[in-house]
Amino acid sequence: MKVEYGSRVYLIGVFSALASMLQLLEIFVIMPIPFVKIGLANAIVLFFIMKKQYLIAFAVNIIRVFIGGFFSGKLFSLPFIFSLSGALLSFSVMFILFFIFRKYISAVALSICGAVSFNMAQYLLFMIFFDGKAEYGITVSVIAGLSVIPGILTGTVTEILNRQDVELIKKAP
Repeated sequence: MKVEYGSRVYLIGVFSALASMLQLLEIFVIMPIPFVKIGLANAIVLFFIMKKQYLIAFAVNIIRVFIGGFFSGKLFSLPFIFSLSGALLSFSVMFILFFIFRKYISAVALSICGAVSFNMAQYLLFMIFFDGKAEYGITVSVIAGLSVIPGILTGTVTEILNRQDVELIKKAP
């Protein structure tokens, strides 16, 4: 099979590698608050959602989770399951919101919603696996609040990418 520059397989491969690299680099970034990550790999997924390349966005999202799990040594472990569930819910929320409110919603708003849903999925799985009861008061408020700043940053990066009008995406089938 010949893979041409600009083909869907090429785009998925290149951008999955880029998203995986960003995800793995975040492991080495020390954040002042434990368990909070920037989520720059999600900017690539959101970029493809904004370009209406939903299949590429979904594939990049799933492949980066598997590659990140493999190279971090956590493939099929509990952190991997948390990451996969967060990635699936985050993608679903961003896709649905973009599909419904395409003309009215910005990349920053989508990114914030994606970040909050990612962290909520992980929190709910944590409650299921370890505690069995969820405390929706202060804990959920703190998690949602801590998701906003990385969401704004990731959304801003996506807005910058969208302004660049990448020619590579225009050639995709």
